Amino acid sequence: MESAGFHYRLDISARMPDCAIVLLHGSGRTEDDLVSFGRAVFPKGVLYAPRGAVPWENGFAFFHRTPDRQLDLDDLKHQATRLRRFIAFVAQQTGQRPILVGYSNGAIMAAETICQDRHLSKGAILLRPLSPRKEQRLPNLAGYPILLLAGARDDRRHPSDAPHLAEQLASAGADVVLETIDTGHGWAEDAAEERLSRQWLARGPIA
Repeated sequence: MESAGFHYRLDISARMPDCAIVLLHGSGRTEDDLVSFGRAVFPKGVLYAPRGAVPWENGFAFFHRTPDRQLDLDDLKHQATRLRRFIAFVAQQTGQRPILVGYSNGAIMAAETICQDRHLSKGAILLRPLSPRKEQRLPNLAGYPILLLAGARDDRRHPSDAPHLAEQLASAGADVVLETIDTGHGWAEDAAEERLSRQWLARGPIA
């Protein structure tokens, strides 16, 4: 399906839906990548999985990187502005603000989208995150709930990356929880991401 400039996959549970989720995949992946994770964590959620607009390797990404793999901050901001229209579309379709779930490239995109307009979504789960505004003070995010899931052996992240983002978010007033999993950049073999996400949600951070 297409909307707000994005091709996306829609996955609806057979049960009465209780939330809307926007799933943002990593670099070189597609809109199918996070659907199984989303369904495991949100069994009754309506899942919207957009495809990144940037062709990348054998798949897609949500924003460009520079040749030395640094974040292309101008493109990140531009693409996040585009994605905000898709998030607004989801809210219009479902009648509620969605929860954002992002992995790697998608987690950075989700974080930038939250910084641009925190009111479009009501919470976020960011896997293998990195700050979209590393040297900047983040805007007011008072009470915004965010779970960060970092990998202890992630060779694509510096050990300080997730703690730095957590500190930025907390300083901006967000209700942030950082969990570090004994895995690399990919998924933990014991599905720790699903377990920790469900435990976080069970504590009721998202109204």
